Amino acid sequence: MPMLRFKNYRPSEKIFVVFVYVFLFIFAGICVFPFLNVFARSFSPEFYIEQGQVWLWPVKVTINTYVKIFQARGIVSGFKNSFFVAVVGTTVNLFMSFMIAYPLSRKRLPLRTVFTLVAVFTMLFPVGIIPLYLLVKKLGLMNSLWALIWPYAITTFNMIIIKNYFQTIPDSLEESAFIDGAGELTILFRIFVPLSKPVIAAIGLFYLIFNWNIFMPAVFFLTHPSKYTIQVVLRDILTQHMLEDQLPFEQSAMMSQAGPQGIQAAITIVAMIPILVIYPFIQKYFTSGIMIGSIKG
Repeated sequence: MPMLRFKNYRPSEKIFVVFVYVFLFIFAGICVFPFLNVFARSFSPEFYIEQGQVWLWPVKVTINTYVKIFQARGIVSGFKNSFFVAVVGTTVNLFMSFMIAYPLSRKRLPLRTVFTLVAVFTMLFPVGIIPLYLLVKKLGLMNSLWALIWPYAITTFNMIIIKNYFQTIPDSLEESAFIDGAGELTILFRIFVPLSKPVIAAIGLFYLIFNWNIFMPAVFFLTHPSKYTIQVVLRDILTQHMLEDQLPFEQSAMMSQAGPQGIQAAITIVAMIPILVIYPFIQKYFTSGIMIGSIKG
């Protein structure tokens, strides 16, 4: 079918379509090349990486880099801590965002504009790290994984996206629920949330990526190695191997040894795996319909 439609295009339209496809292929290549390069480096000995022989495919494939990473102390606890922060943090983020976005999306809320402006104000003037550190310390959250969750429970930008999404849901659904005796929470969780799968998937993915990759707050608020997230653990592994790189070793060892560049590439791949595994399962909701079948004539 696409080829039949292409034959019906005028010459100028055909040129434009060809240009668009060429541009998209080039853009896709630019996006994919860094990932393939990092993947190839993670499975190549340090010698071939330093010689510039590794591009899109590993040279002399080795898994020494991954062996070194997973043999490192704290790697298991780091994954556990990061999964806790990612899962619990994302759940808290979505719950809090929905609880605030819903009333702000309703016109009947008194002073709705004022509350919205206060929320937007936090985007223009974010809290600095020192006041945030003092707050976390005052709340007794230091060296606790909750220090990475509660201070970041809501991202104003994401909450506003959810609010605007709620405003697109017809008022007739809400009015019908009120007539049937439903309360505010019932309307939110029985009507609005089920109709919000696309926005839950999109915003949930944003929150999940943020919580999984959270780094600087973990460095500031976590002091005990048993509480480190995977990002901090991987930072320590990379730093350790960068220090080891200052020591001389023979070229024959380099041809099979995992070095700083290979370790860095493997760390990047390891940190990306959870997101790469989850994304295909929620990608379909980004473009799925929202209101189809929700209102009958």
